[in-house]
Amino acid sequence: MARLYGKNHPFAYILMKKAIFTITVLLCFAVIMKADTYTVFFDEERYNQYLLDTIGDRYDIEGLEFVANDISEKLNGVMLVAVRDTVLLEHAYGELRLTGQPPRRCMTEHNVITHNTLFDLASISKQFTAVSVLQLCSQGLIDLNDTITQYFPDLPYQGVTIKHLLTHTSGIPEYFKFKYTLYGSTAFVDNQQLLRVLEKQKYAKTFPTGTKFEYVNTNYAILAALVAQVSGVTFEEYVHEHIFKPAGMENTCFFTELVGIDAKHGKKYANVDPKSESVSVQPLNEVTVPVARGHRKAPVLAEYDRLNGVLGDKGIYSNVEDMLRWANAMFIDYKILPKEWVDSATQRQNQLSNGSLPTSIYGYGYRIEENREHGKLVYHGGLWNGFQNLFVYRPSDNVVIIFLSNLYNKAHAGRSNEFLNILDGVRDDDTVQFDE
Repeated sequence: MARLYGKNHPFAYILMKKAIFTITVLLCFAVIMKADTYTVFFDEERYNQYLLDTIGDRYDIEGLEFVANDISEKLNGVMLVAVRDTVLLEHAYGELRLTGQPPRRCMTEHNVITHNTLFDLASISKQFTAVSVLQLCSQGLIDLNDTITQYFPDLPYQGVTIKHLLTHTSGIPEYFKFKYTLYGSTAFVDNQQLLRVLEKQKYAKTFPTGTKFEYVNTNYAILAALVAQVSGVTFEEYVHEHIFKPAGMENTCFFTELVGIDAKHGKKYANVDPKSESVSVQPLNEVTVPVARGHRKAPVLAEYDRLNGVLGDKGIYSNVEDMLRWANAMFIDYKILPKEWVDSATQRQNQLSNGSLPTSIYGYGYRIEENREHGKLVYHGGLWNGFQNLFVYRPSDNVVIIFLSNLYNKAHAGRSNEFLNILDGVRDDDTVQFDE
């Protein structure tokens, strides 16, 4: 049950605020009278600016801070709550590399998590892959109904379309379950190696295409390879130029760039035991932004997984401020995709071939929750290699909630619902269950 901890304004003050609001709205109108004709112009920009300037008065900031303070007792990471590009709450806690159990308050300066700290987004990365695909679709370079074998004819998955991959209805098996020995002794596996394994091993589908929704990372790894093939540049280069750059995400990058195994750096690491699942390496010295390291439990560091080199399903490193810029560019300003494609990405797209609807609602790179109290929520979680994250966007009022954490301890599990309760003035706890 959520409780509100805001100020109890006197009745006279409430009346005053309403009067100011009414006057401001009236000032946003320009009325021109000519003969018997009245022409009314509404200054939308001025009105929106007023709403942004007064946004703190319309939300219970104290209540948000109360919940945040409670979350901080376990969270090793960063949280942010915003409306459009106005930040209502933003806090960073803990260590880049854990030296003990959270909460960690007394830390050496070079080991402190800040608002700029980069976290592995894990599966939150999938939305960037989906958007890249939709951009190519919007330009007529590919079609959602194209089969994947049109582009990769040696893949043994006839009848699987781009849409099946986007909506996790392909039936292609999960590559996380493959033996690491299949990739040889290369330190970090990449998308092309994964494709070769799929082509050579010819794993059977786990179900007939289109008959089931099953969240599988292989789908998005193949999509990243598709983007690279169709665009003629690497996946990293494409996303930087067509997504990160127009969104203003200056600090966001890929894991491959952090450790220098991208095409630009071309760094080669020593071969490893084919049975090995992880590699002990450090980010390049040229990386000046603090980078968090993942922990499955405190204070045990999770070494980089060899599968970190596979992109599309994961692999993007970002911070909360860049992710807020992304939310505004994608959902509000439409700098990345036309509105009709954004709407398509954030609606159910995983209807099965027989017309049935899976319990989980999935669009293109986004999960969707229709909640009785809080309305439609567009979100995605991320859980990988010691990182546990959540990105939530609410279309009705442009609320953005972000948690980035480098520790598996469920510190923020279910807590975004408490923020929504406070923002909406809801007292009954109608818990929103967010999937990874």
